[in-house]
Amino acid sequence: MNNRLKNALLVIPIYGVVAFIMGYIIEGKPVWNLVLSSVIAGFLISVFIWPHMEKKRLEKERKTQTRLEDN
Repeated sequence: MNNRLKNALLVIPIYGVVAFIMGYIIEGKPVWNLVLSSVIAGFLISVFIWPHMEKKRLEKERKTQTRLEDN
């Protein structure tokens, strides 16, 4: 199992539980549309957005490291 899937399996329940609790606190009952949309958002963030941001950050660090080595 790759890291993206492992991260997704850890993040998805957290987003769902937080949405469930917030919906229960605010509305007095669970808001299932909020829970479902939060689970989907957690999946998209953990599988697509975070790895993309990490890749960009690593590229930037490599560029600055090569600049420092050149000087």
